[in-house]
Amino acid sequence: MSSWTDARAAARDLTDAVVRTAYRGAYSLAMAYWFVRRPSIEGVFVGVWHGRRVLLLQNSYKRFFSMPGGGPHAGESHLETGLRELREEVGLTLGASELRAAFDVVDTVEYKRDHVFFLELEVATEPPLTIDRREVVWAAFLDVEAALQLPLASPVRAYLTEAARRRAAPSPREAAR
Repeated sequence: MSSWTDARAAARDLTDAVVRTAYRGAYSLAMAYWFVRRPSIEGVFVGVWHGRRVLLLQNSYKRFFSMPGGGPHAGESHLETGLRELREEVGLTLGASELRAAFDVVDTVEYKRDHVFFLELEVATEPPLTIDRREVVWAAFLDVEAALQLPLASPVRAYLTEAARRRAAPSPREAAR
């Protein structure tokens, strides 16, 4: 490798580290705001499924595993939010018809009342993922039972528990009906 290539890689790594630090700082400030104001907000997560394997990710500023998602921009629908977050966080570009509403839950962790809406889609093959190494530092498909053993954001745990129940293989007796 040339010294120019090495210098560019080092500069990118340094920039990534600075941005991750900024995300952690911004998240800490948001937590302080939520502690004082106790807001009611909405968010969207997207469950991307390949059979019983689900896409999880790790944000640089949180200790829990999560899914692609976030809060809506002004005037944005849940569907538009889900599509945007998939594109921004893991590089998946989809059409609106590919997502379906699946679940919602109200969570009161992090000093806020967060009404979280889950959308989901089934993929025929696990798509290649592109993460920015800044906001999202890891993403992969895991078996839902393995995912439930991880430290998960509480709304994600609620959704995966319900989704695992829905996706459970039918018992031989149920299959015979």
